[in-house]
Amino acid sequence: MDSRPTQRAHNASALGVSVEAALDASPNAVIAVDRRGRIVFASVAVQETFGWPPADLVGEQVEVLVPEGLVEAHVAHRDDFSRAPRKRPMGSDMEFVARRRDGTEFHAEVSLAPLRSRRGPLVLATVADTTARIDLRSQLQEAYEELQTHAEEVERRGHETAMLVELTELLGSCQSLDEAYEVIAGAAERLLEGDDGAMYVLDPARTTVEMVASWGRQAPSQHSFTPGDCWALRRGRLHVVDGGDAELICPHVDSPVSVGLLCEPLAAQADTLGLLHVHVRRRVPGMTRATQLAEREHLVRMLGEHVSLTLVNIQLRETLREQSWRDSLTGLFNRRYMEETLRREIRRAEREGYQLGLLMADLDNFKQLNDAFGHAAGDEELRRVGRLLTSAVRAEDVACRFGGEEFVVILPKASVEETHRRAEALRAAVKPDQVGGSTRLYPTTTMSVGVAGYPEHGTTAEELIMGADSAMYRAKAEGRDRVAIASRLDGQGVEVSAG
Repeated sequence: MDSRPTQRAHNASALGVSVEAALDASPNAVIAVDRRGRIVFASVAVQETFGWPPADLVGEQVEVLVPEGLVEAHVAHRDDFSRAPRKRPMGSDMEFVARRRDGTEFHAEVSLAPLRSRRGPLVLATVADTTARIDLRSQLQEAYEELQTHAEEVERRGHETAMLVELTELLGSCQSLDEAYEVIAGAAERLLEGDDGAMYVLDPARTTVEMVASWGRQAPSQHSFTPGDCWALRRGRLHVVDGGDAELICPHVDSPVSVGLLCEPLAAQADTLGLLHVHVRRRVPGMTRATQLAEREHLVRMLGEHVSLTLVNIQLRETLREQSWRDSLTGLFNRRYMEETLRREIRRAEREGYQLGLLMADLDNFKQLNDAFGHAAGDEELRRVGRLLTSAVRAEDVACRFGGEEFVVILPKASVEETHRRAEALRAAVKPDQVGGSTRLYPTTTMSVGVAGYPEHGTTAEELIMGADSAMYRAKAEGRDRVAIASRLDGQGVEVSAG
C-alpha cells in the first residue's frame, strides 16, 4: 500500500501543503520533531539517507536515527536546544554520527531551525550525509601526507647527492691516498649520521684487508683481517645483515649488532680495492628496521661507487707521478726528483737550522764492464747498486740515480762527518765479496764517492751538487774506490780538498 497519501495528509496537518512541497524538493533529508522528540514529518529524501520510508518514521522518537551509544547524549542535547532554540545553519560544525534503518552508521551534518506550527513548537532538522565528503577529505589528507613524504624524500636525496658531489670534488683535489682516506671518513660521518663505520683496503699482496679510516663513536675492533672473513668480499657484492640474523654476520665483526650491518666491496674496472663497513646503531623513530636498512643500503651503494672510482683515479695518478719520479731500471728516484727534493730540503734545513749531507757516487771502470760483457752486464750492476742503496738508506734519506752510472744520496740532518761515514760504508758494501767464490755471472765494480754538506760547502742545490761532484772526481783521480770531501775556499767557486 502506498504510504504517500497518508504522509501527505499528515504533513499537511503538521506543516501545511506548501511547506511540505518545499521540503520534499530538498536533496537533503528533512525531519520535523516536536518538543517530546517525536518525528512529525519526514521528507522524501529520508528514504535514501536513512533507509526509512518517510511515513514509517512519523510518530517515532528521533533517537531511532541515532546510534545506541549516543542516545543519552542526544536526548540531553535536544533538551538543551528546546530550552534555548536558535537557528543553527548547515556548516556551523554540527556534525554527528547517524544510524540507518539497517543499523549501519554514517557521518552526517545537520542544521537546526525552530519552527512554529499548528501543532506547537517544532524543530526542523536538515541532515546531509557527509560520508563522501569525509572519505574525500581522508583521501586528500593521505595524498597530502604522501606528497609531503615524497617531498621530504626528494629533499633528502638532493642533500645526499649534493654531499656526494662535494665528496667527489674534494677527492679529485686530494694529492695522496692518505689525504683521500681522511676526506672519505669525514664525508661518511655526515652522510651516515649516527652510524659507525670503517674503510678497508687490500694490501699489495691481496692477502690482508687493512683499516685506513673510521668514523662514528666506536671503530671496529679488528683493524685487519683476511678477505675470506667478509661475506661481501667473498661474494663480490653488498652484504646486508639484519640485527636478528646472527648467523649471517661476517667473521671480522666481533661486537654486538644493533640495528644491522652493511659491507660494500669497493671495486672498479673489475678490480677489488677494499671494503666499506657500516654498523647501523641508531633506530629511526617511525621507520621499520627493514626500511631503515634499505635506506642505508642505498646510501652505502652510492658512497661505494663514488669512492671506488675516485680511488682508482688517485692510484693511477700516484702511479703516473711515481713513474715520472722513478728511474725505471734501478727503481731509485730520478735526477728531476732529486733536484726538487734537494732544493726543498735545503730550505727546510735553513728554516729549522740543521745540517744536510749530500754524497755523489760513480761506479769505477763501468765503461770497461759494458765493453767486455755488454749492456746486460751493465744493467745488472746498476740494478744491484740500486737495491743496495734502497736497503742502506734511512727512511728520511733520498737515494737517486743521477744519470749513467752516477748516484746521489740526500741525507737530511746529517753532518759532514756522518755523511762521510755513510759514504765509506756504502763504498765498502758495493765492493765484490772477497770471501768465498763469487757465483755472479758478471764481475762487480767499485765506487768512488764525493761528499758535500750544507752549509759548509754551499747553500744552494747547485753549489752542493758541484761540490760533491768535484770531490768525486778527486777520489777517482787519486786512484778510485775511495771517498773525498769537498771544501769551499772562497766566493769564486768550489774546490776539492787536498786530502
